[in-house]
Order: sequence, then C-alpha cells, then structure tokens
Amino acid sequence: MKVTDYQPYYKATPQNLGNEDLNRLITYFELLDDVQKPVVSLVTPVYRAMDTLVAHILSLSNLKTIIPYEVIFVENNADEATLSILKQLGAKVVSEPKQGITYARQKGLEEAKGQIICTMDPDSIYDPYYIDKMALPFFVDKDLVLCYSVSQSYENDFQLSPKMRLRNKLKLAYFRWKLSQKFTTKIKHIRAVSMAMRREVLLPIGYDTDLRVVSGCDDGMLAIHLHNLGTFKYINVEVFTALPPEREPGKPFPFCNERFRTPKNSLEATFEALDIT
Repeated sequence: MKVTDYQPYYKATPQNLGNEDLNRLITYFELLDDVQKPVVSLVTPVYRAMDTLVAHILSLSNLKTIIPYEVIFVENNADEATLSILKQLGAKVVSEPKQGITYARQKGLEEAKGQIICTMDPDSIYDPYYIDKMALPFFVDKDLVLCYSVSQSYENDFQLSPKMRLRNKLKLAYFRWKLSQKFTTKIKHIRAVSMAMRREVLLPIGYDTDLRVVSGCDDGMLAIHLHNLGTFKYINVEVFTALPPEREPGKPFPFCNERFRTPKNSLEATFEALDIT
C-alpha cells in the first residue's frame, strides 16, 4: 500500500473497521504472540495516538519479511482511546508511568528480546520491506551499530498534495546532503522515527532519561553515544510521518535539555524573576 491508501484509516477505530481489516489485525497480533525468539524488536511509544494508530498498525501488518520479529507498544500515560485500540486488537503493551519519550523508549529497550531494536513512531507509515532493509545490514557488518533513514511527510489524512510531494523531494535532498557531512552535522538529522540499533551495544548505554520531551533529543543524543562504538549506515527506505507541530511565531522549538542552553546573566535572571522590564 502507498501512504495515500491509508486515508480511510485516519482516525479509525476497531469499531469502524470492516470485518476483513479487523480480523486481519487481530490475527496479526495473535501470530506475533507465537514468536518465541524474535530477531528484531519494533518499539513504538504511544501517548496521544488515536488518529493515526490503526493506520500505523496496518502498515506493520503489511511488513514482508521472514525474519522473526516482535512489536511492543509502550504506553506512556496514554489516553483511553489509544489504549482501547491496542487492547481490542490484542497488541503487546507495556506501561511506563514516568512521562517522557526517553523514559518510554528506555522501557521498550528493556522489554525487547530482539538482537536489533527498531524505534518506531505511531504517526508513521513504513515501507513493506522496512525490517529487511534496516536489520539485514547488521548481519553483514559486525561493526555496524546504527542504521538510519530519512522520513517524508504527509498531510493530516495521509494525503500528498503536489506541494507536499515537492516538499518531500526537497527534504530528502537536504537531509541526504546533511547526513553526508561530518558527524556533528549528521547527528542533528538522525531521527528516531527510522532508527535500528544493535541491542547488545545499546543496552549498556540506554536513553538519557533526563532529556526534556522534545523531538530530536532522544535520537541525536543516542547517536552521540553510539558514535565511538561502531559504524553507522544510511538506508534508503520509505517512511512517511506526520508534520511536526507548528512552532510559535518568532520562536524556535525548545531545546531538549536546559543544561545545553547558554546560561542567563545572573542580573538578567533576577530582573526576569522580579518582572522588572
């Protein structure tokens, strides 16, 4: 299926799925339950994911591989609508009550059984051959610790207008150029929506759980830690994800950790606290 074929599943729930789709997804998770020794673990944190969750799961059910794998959803204080979807379909769900994407990803890492960990996002649609493309390189290169790719974007209902298609072409060209540069530039453009890592290397490192809940932190910081432990490989594979939220006019996205900000002048901080302008 192309990403545009998922439009009927935008904001879908098990109740409004047709019998064929519903039975397919229930059977999918039943079959996953029978996998005793997964080689690959797909880990998807969920918080407020109802609008895109069924489509995301459907894209996972379309994966074509003979590699044994598992799918783990980490609910991070998710809303009832999101949890209801996962429960009705019979998905494997683990809970992480500490709020934050890094806590959720760390919980998924600890629960995973596969040799290769693929970090996924619940608003994303994945190439049917995603597992093979992201996991097989690890069995060719013993020094490989991270495979990564670049995602494209879709409109709210999984559509691609001519403007969005052009945007995606420009984004792919831009990101590939940035990813071809030196490491300090590259890490700023590696995203958790499409990362695969060797678990035995990743587990002793873990996620920096003190990072703030902002996109670009859990992935970039992890890449920094992995850098000295092995090699990286860019994978050309299709992944479509939702557009990021609009930033406040004139303001950038907040950075992931206050400790990396330029410290304020003490007098300036005092004036601000006293509301002196």
